[in-house]
Formats: sequence, C-alpha cells, structure tokens
Amino acid sequence: MSRYRLQPTPAQQQALLEHCAHARFVWNLAVEQHAHWRPGRKSAPGFAEQCRQLTQARAEFAWLAGGSVIVQQQALKDFA
Repeated sequence: MSRYRLQPTPAQQQALLEHCAHARFVWNLAVEQHAHWRPGRKSAPGFAEQCRQLTQARAEFAWLAGGSVIVQQQALKDFA
C-alpha cells in the first residue's frame, strides 16, 4: 500500500480545517437529533430528511453555505 503525506499550503490548510469544522458541526447535529429520540416519539430523521434539513440550514447560514455540500452530506451519510 502506498502512503502519501499532504503538504498543504497555508491557504489549503485553512480550507481543510473549515471542511472539518463543517463536517463536525453537521455530525453533531445528527447526533443531537438521534439522542433526542425516545420510545413513543416519532423516529429520528433519516439520511434523506437530514439532507433536506441541511439544504434549509445552508440557505439560512452563509458560513455553512460557504463550505462544501459534498463534505457535509458525506458526514450525514457516514452517520447513517
């Protein structure tokens, strides 16, 4: 197996850190939604519903819309 070491420029490093922060934010929201679920309540939203919610959140918050939707949706997919 080949191994590669990333050597990003400072601008690329900042972009990667922002992607990670957005993915962590989306992941934590998914955790919060599923932690809220209790027996007798409606089930927590699935991947498709969370993607719809992500679209709404991206429309509301410019800082979230500034990130990659692919990275954010992948965090939801990984959670599911």
